[in-house]
Formats: sequence, C-alpha cells, structure tokens
Amino acid sequence: SALVLARLTLSQEGIVKILTHERSSYVLINLSSALCGHNPGSSMNAAFAVGRLLEREDARSKLLSMKNFKNTMTALTKMLYNKEAGPRKNACFAFSCLANSKEGHDRLLGNVNSELILDQLVRLITDTDDETAWFAAVTLRSDCSQKEGVFRLRDHKSVYTVLKKLVRGGGVKLKHDLLTEVKMTLDILGRLPKLPAPIMTAINSFSVSARWESIIATTNNRVIYQLFQGCTCVYEGSKTSTTVKNLKPFTSYVFRIRATNSSDEGPYSGPALITTNEGVPGPPGEVHNEGKPQHNSIKISWTLPPNPNGTLTGYNIYCDGKRVGVVGTDKQSYTVKDLPHSTSIPIQVAAVTAAGEGEKSVPIKCSTLNLSDYPPKKPILSTSGGANEINVSWIDPPKQLGPIDHYELVMNGEVIYSGKEQDFRVSNLEPLTNYTFNVRVVTADKYVIESEPARKKAGSKDDEGIDSEEKEALIAERDAMEARLKAELARLKALEAALKEEEMIRRQEV
Repeated sequence: SALVLARLTLSQEGIVKILTHERSSYVLINLSSALCGHNPGSSMNAAFAVGRLLEREDARSKLLSMKNFKNTMTALTKMLYNKEAGPRKNACFAFSCLANSKEGHDRLLGNVNSELILDQLVRLITDTDDETAWFAAVTLRSDCSQKEGVFRLRDHKSVYTVLKKLVRGGGVKLKHDLLTEVKMTLDILGRLPKLPAPIMTAINSFSVSARWESIIATTNNRVIYQLFQGCTCVYEGSKTSTTVKNLKPFTSYVFRIRATNSSDEGPYSGPALITTNEGVPGPPGEVHNEGKPQHNSIKISWTLPPNPNGTLTGYNIYCDGKRVGVVGTDKQSYTVKDLPHSTSIPIQVAAVTAAGEGEKSVPIKCSTLNLSDYPPKKPILSTSGGANEINVSWIDPPKQLGPIDHYELVMNGEVIYSGKEQDFRVSNLEPLTNYTFNVRVVTADKYVIESEPARKKAGSKDDEGIDSEEKEALIAERDAMEARLKAELARLKALEAALKEEEMIRRQEV
C-alpha cells in the first residue's frame, strides 16, 4: 500500500484523490505508521509519499494538523540513521520538503530531535553514496530557507566547518551538483559584511541624499539595504542611494546603513552625521507694545522665533506693511519714530537668516497719543480799557503732551501773538464787534494743540462763550498753579540754605 501511495503522489491528481478520499485521515495515519515498519521498502515508499504531500500546501496543512505528526517526525529521524542508503535519502527528501514552508520549518526546528537531525545531516553530507550526500546537502539548504534556520545552522558545532572543508577539497572530490548545493548553503550561512557609513549630502532645508556601497550577492538571495534615521528605517530596497525628505531645517540627523537578505541581517554601519541647510525662520514669538504711549513713536519688543531654522542675522520691522527698521540679533526691541499723532497702526517683525527673511509675526495694533486728550483751557477774555480793547489770558493745559515751546493766540482765525507769555492785550478793535479767540500750545516737538474758542464783543463787559462759573474756575486754577510755583520756589531756597549750612559745619569740623 505504501508503494501505491508513493506512486499516487507522483502527480497532483493522485494527491487530490488521497486528500478527497472519504477515508483520507485514516490513509494518512497509516502512511505515517508505515514509516516505522520493519520493511525497509515500505518505509522508503512511505517517506517519499510524505515528502510529496508536504510539498503541497493543503496536504501539508492536513499532515501537520494530525495528532500523530510527532510520531512521523520521530520515524523520519530514525530513518536518517538507517544503515541502508535508500531510507536515509527518502528521509532527507521528506525533511527538505517540510523545511521549505514557514510552518513546516518552524515545526522542524521546534522538534525535540532537531539537533539529532542536524548532526546526522552533517554526517550524511560526507557519505560515500553520492545521492545520499546530495539529499543531505539539499536538506541543509532547505533548513536555511528561513532566518531562524540560518541562525540555528550557524550556531551548530560543525555545520559550517564541514561545509567549508568540503569546498576546499579535504581529500574528497565532490560531484558538481553536490558542490553547488554546498556552496549555496555556505553563501547563505555567510554573514553579511558591515557596510561603511553612508555618504550624506544636504540638498536643501528639508531633504538630504544618501548613498552607500553595494554588496554583490553570490546566490539568488537578493540583498536589501535598510537606511536608518536614528531608530527609524526611512528606506528599504535594493538601490544604493535615496533621498530622505520631510526633515526640519538646520537640524542635525544621524544615519546608518545595513544590508539584509532573507537569511541574515548585517550589522549597522558607523554613524553618518548631516545637518540640513538653513531655511527662512519662523515668525518671532510674542510681539509687545512697550512703555507708555508717545505722541510720535511706538516702542515694541519681541521674543526669539520658536523655529529659527538657522543662525539668525537680524530682524526687519514693518509698519503698515512697509519696512521701517532693521536691527541685529543683539536687540529684541525697536522704537518706531516719526509717526503721526492720534493714529493706530499695525506693526510686525520678521526674523532673517542667511536663507532670507522669514514669515512676519501676527500684526499688533499700536497707537500714538491722541492730541485731543491734551487740550488747553479756553482763554479768559476781559475788558479793562476802552471799547476797542480786550485782555486775553490763559493757563497751561492740565495734561501736557510734552515740554511747551511757546503759545500762539489766534483771533478770528489769524495768529496775533506768538511767545512764552500767557496774557495779551488786543487793541484797535471795532467797538461792539464780536471776536473769537483760541489759544494754541506748541510743544518742543512742534505739536500744536488748540483750545476751544472763546468769544467776546469789544466794549462789552459781559463775556461771551464762557459763563461766570467757568471763568471763576479758570481764575482759581491759575491762582492755585501760581501758589504751587511759589511754594516750590520757597522749598528749593530752604533746601539750598540747609545745604550751605551743612557744608559750613563740615568745614569747621575738619
């Protein structure tokens, strides 16, 4: 029956008939049992049939799922140690078919007899029977079909040594087919070399190029290269160069390369350090309006850009979209001057590197002082002479925009006085004619702030445009200011006298 099953497995149709037979499981169990029989011929046929079934995925899955498959492995192991060449060859064939699939390979390496199997395969590869040696060599190469098998054979005490000796000659001349199998297995077991560090070149602010040396594959085991950026693999393929993108500007990266194939992972190369090119910087951090508002200037400050993307060379300051200033990296503040008063204007800051100017900061609205907030009081109008005269006086503004340079008195739209005095007598007026007066305060910065108008009729004792209460309040405010000035002068004189007295006492003591 084992012979019949062996012949059936020679064709795919025969294997299908076995698998679809109503007593398929019974047939496979008995096929496994035949491996342990005392009839060498029956065992050989059964081993061949098992090997053919293991080559087909659906048949392999069914065999591996059987409870007695461990017994099958044990029986095949014993056949390897059979004195006859036939059982040994067919056992090798069955094991090689098993090792060619991932599931079967794992089952073979995990078997309790795996070391015994490897030990005997190493012995059989030097067997005087050429076919037995060839089948053993094929089985060892099949064991290398997965990385785990490669590591296992490398760790074996004699596999690599024996194979190397056979290739060198060792007093035995191998047939071509056997020598080919041995060389292929040695190539697979050979360690991939450590590559030199990749050669890195910065392309721009966001990408670099990498190239590395190639390894010539000595078998069909294709070499795959893995390029690592830190601990992350950024390229995997057979080419010897690539471009790494989506990097950050002016940032240092470490790259390593290694070679891999289906049976090995080579060591990492040494590190290659590369820094991307400088890029334009991101916008500066927060921009603030510094200090108290001024009538013609605004001071701003800012923090460093969170993403400088290079070595900063300076900052550009923009007012309403126009560049108005440039400062170096030693400063993080700037005063925008010569601005119109009573205005609000957007200000931005942009950082600069060798790559150029970066993105501007978010605009902030800054305002200069509003001159309407610092008006002088209305002038005080009175008559002290004839019907053609009016006396005009005024006081300093309660809030001053800055040092006062001089005053201007305007009558009916024309300047009739310019000076530092705070009173003026207007003569040669038309009696019983209405006149309008304004006082202008001219600051040291040449800002002109004009009071509201006061009106009076020449020759009239009654004021127009200012009620008696307001007039009294203005006079009281003027008197109070004069009193404060006198008190301050007295204080300064007393302080001066005390200092002189103290100086005289000090000289007497000396």
